[in-house]
Amino acid sequence: MLGWPLLVLSILLALAAPVGCVLLWGRARGTTVLPIRAALILVCQVTAVLLAGVGLNDHFQFFASWNDLLGQNGADAPIQQQNGGSQPLARGLSKRLRNDFRPDRSDQALSADLVGAKSGIRSKIWVWLPPQYHRHPQQRFPVVELFPGFPGTPITWFHTMQGPKKLQEAMKQGAAQPYILVAPTITVVPGHDTECTDVPGGPKVATWLTDDVRRIVTENFRALPGRDAWGTMGYSTGGYCAAKLATEHSHLFRAGVSLSGYFAAYSPALARLPGADLPALLRTRRPAVDLLLTASKQDPGTTTAVNSMVQAARAPSIVYTYVVPRGGHNTGVWTAMLPKCFQWLTTKLTHAA
Repeated sequence: MLGWPLLVLSILLALAAPVGCVLLWGRARGTTVLPIRAALILVCQVTAVLLAGVGLNDHFQFFASWNDLLGQNGADAPIQQQNGGSQPLARGLSKRLRNDFRPDRSDQALSADLVGAKSGIRSKIWVWLPPQYHRHPQQRFPVVELFPGFPGTPITWFHTMQGPKKLQEAMKQGAAQPYILVAPTITVVPGHDTECTDVPGGPKVATWLTDDVRRIVTENFRALPGRDAWGTMGYSTGGYCAAKLATEHSHLFRAGVSLSGYFAAYSPALARLPGADLPALLRTRRPAVDLLLTASKQDPGTTTAVNSMVQAARAPSIVYTYVVPRGGHNTGVWTAMLPKCFQWLTTKLTHAA
């Protein structure tokens, strides 16, 4: 396990290395002086870096075990409904089309740097279109908005997170329908985490991610605009964003997926704002939204957060849980979860029309 035994060992090694270096430094003789002293310095540096890495991992739980570190985490757990019943789906219509988006460097996505009409925020949006989009030019498609962690970039969804690849794998198995995947910028002020909130006296990030992104996407692509055709998904801080926006703006989103997210704002200034505490929001507003909340038993903070949401949910809000037995707080765990998450969204969102 990558737990306290490894941390203690790393501390001992980091302390012992410079002591050994001092003791052995003057004992080197002849032609071996430079190689031996270089080796001693290297050992000190390696043990210091090891301690820093193990300490960070112990605090943030990026990797929970050696199997997790090697990418052998899996996603072998069922999705379980925790409360409530089913809700009907609906269909919507698309708006006029424009041509603001251009192929991104990877050519797997389109991107544009645009200004939100309501928020006034100018930032970048990435969009991935499913193969069916080009094969069926009269068809309109549901949308999933994707949010990264902090610090992080939206393009991670199309590379490290393998969002399009995992969706296509699920589609080939007949488990998921095609979606337009939209990854908007959530860190609109570099280095400043707004937790997807309209900050008093600051950027209106929630407005940007809801009203503005929706209008931009429906004006540029054949996207179904109705709330039953839109969902959210995010990991870590993006998981908070996905659950927060779907819950607080249930008139715009039908469902949300939080991958190892938290459910109360970290920033003391933001925590005082209405809607920052999602369990409280579920108890008081009871929005008509379905939430899929994922966690790992080796990432204990996530299971505690999920349990708080389960206890707070009341119909018509419906909470589903997807808790895997192993894995830390990292993209390997979340990527493995994606096929089931896309499959779950397919049971909730309007199908392409």
